[in-house]
Amino acid sequence: MIAINALMQRLLYQIPMIEFERLSDRAHRLVVIAEFRQADAERLVDFAKERIAAGGGGNLLIDVTAVTDFTFSAVAVELAHMPSLIKWIYGLDRIAIISDDDWVRTGARLESALLPGVDYAVYDEDEAAAAKAWVLEEADAPHTGAVQELEIGRPGIAAFELTGRLDRKESERGIAMVRKRLEESDCTRLMLVIRNWHGFDLDRLLSREVLSGKLEVARKLERYAIVGGPAWVRRYAEFTSVFVKAQIKSFELGEQDRAIAWLEA
Repeated sequence: MIAINALMQRLLYQIPMIEFERLSDRAHRLVVIAEFRQADAERLVDFAKERIAAGGGGNLLIDVTAVTDFTFSAVAVELAHMPSLIKWIYGLDRIAIISDDDWVRTGARLESALLPGVDYAVYDEDEAAAAKAWVLEEADAPHTGAVQELEIGRPGIAAFELTGRLDRKESERGIAMVRKRLEESDCTRLMLVIRNWHGFDLDRLLSREVLSGKLEVARKLERYAIVGGPAWVRRYAEFTSVFVKAQIKSFELGEQDRAIAWLEA
């Protein structure tokens, strides 16, 4: 039994934990499974050199949702071949990273700031389809359609749904949709349902359109209901009600009917 277990462990170690897939003439997918080891790092370096020899460029989808750990020997291989890896990365046109770990996504976003000239987008695991569409160049922007209007059958309530990540462009589009809806219907009640929200890009805070739009909406609203989303978002929204005339109340994701009843009261 001991010999069999030893053999199984040896075979498992030899199984590559990194996979490459050609998605199109300009796009490849890289998937890291379980532990990232020295052999995987060597395969990554070889793949990078192959792409450089082929002229570089193109798009890359990196899926690390199934990674569990990495070895120091793998890191040593990457450091030893950093010039080749950097040359390959800087030659890419679009890079998309999918991860279910917050620290990986945060680190990737920080890293993206160090890669000028490369379109670098980060996705949660439930956004895999959007990531693939982007590297296949089926979508012009990495994150689109995060804000959608909801039809709830209440003419006096403007209702919207937020799903995904808010970058600056989508934030400006979303606030414009809310302003237009409030102006057209002349209503003063708003409900925002937050599903699978993945945060926002910091540069949206610098948008004049977003800031002025929020102020205009706040001046017009009498009641604002937030349904779902992280607890800190709901707490912060209720805290800001001290500074605006609108009543703001938060609800759990399954309490949409309660939110509508409160808005109509």
